[in-house]
Amino acid sequence: MVNYRANIYGFKKLGVERIISVSAVGGIKKGLKPGDIVIGDKIIDMTRNRKNTFYDGKEGVVHIDFTEPYCPEMRGLLLKAGRRAGVRLVNGGTYVAVEGPRLETASEIKAFGLLGADVVGMTGMPEAPLARELEICYSSIALVANYAAGIKKQKLTVAEVLEAMKSSVEKIKSLLKETFRLLPEKRKCPCKDALKEAKI
Repeated sequence: MVNYRANIYGFKKLGVERIISVSAVGGIKKGLKPGDIVIGDKIIDMTRNRKNTFYDGKEGVVHIDFTEPYCPEMRGLLLKAGRRAGVRLVNGGTYVAVEGPRLETASEIKAFGLLGADVVGMTGMPEAPLARELEICYSSIALVANYAAGIKKQKLTVAEVLEAMKSSVEKIKSLLKETFRLLPEKRKCPCKDALKEAKI
């Protein structure tokens, strides 16, 4: 129900050049456990009902390059900040975005795992491509708040998610503080030129 386009457009109007998304996700990949923090590098989009572009035919067609959905410069800064802050991070991972609001079935999670997904969440899309369309850098801090459906025998609960978030707040704060210290004034990534040669 989030108005993703309005949020991202509002950031653009405010002059924002970089977005760091912090979200709770379910862990799919073997070895990922609640409390782990993933700095993802890939996305699989399984959403269906969300407005996912600013270019819906009124202003021509735009095909942004989305090979790397997350800003490579920001990913590098987050990983460096983690080392400096002493926060253990998982370098790389595929985020599968689902519609929600219900949690996934065990069979869906099994299928997502076969597709190569490491974590599952409900907010990563269409934030990332919308930001790219407005030439805003977008990066993700995905906190594993629970095991995804079917990974463990226990029933999934919202309380479990909230507890994992609460216990990881200080780690996330330290990571963000160090990231802000490292941010260069000028961007050197391709995100700032995403619309170059993208319009038809």
